[in-house]
Amino acid sequence: MDNNKLNFIEESGLFFEKLGLTRMAGRAMGFLMICDRDAVSFDDIQQALGASKGSISGTMKMLLHSGLVDAVSLPGDRKTYYRISRKRVGEMLRSRMKLFEAFSELLLKGNSLKEKTDETTEWLDETARFYSWIQTEIGELIDKWEEKNQR
Repeated sequence: MDNNKLNFIEESGLFFEKLGLTRMAGRAMGFLMICDRDAVSFDDIQQALGASKGSISGTMKMLLHSGLVDAVSLPGDRKTYYRISRKRVGEMLRSRMKLFEAFSELLLKGNSLKEKTDETTEWLDETARFYSWIQTEIGELIDKWEEKNQR
């Protein structure tokens, strides 16, 4: 693999780390982005990244769970292959918005269990209201994007 590709993989790792994911998850995504094959095996990813089986296993599980990666199988082959998710942007964001709603509900539930009102109570309430509001706003933006993108 040439230096430009290796540098991109590392840049991806650092970027995903800033998003709160692991550097290895970013490296795996970087590799999948630049790979010329539609899907690659676990072994291909491990070899390209020079990482342990345990590290790649945990990383791919995380990426599958996040919806960024799909696991696919090929006819006549028992291996699992991985590729960048084929979900549309709107679909991916809508599933994330459900997490915003759940987070807002969790904050409100925690707030209801507090026995006194303090700065934390106010923060929990404001943050819950923000996540509820942003969910609606982003939903409307997704609708606009999908309408525009259908043209």
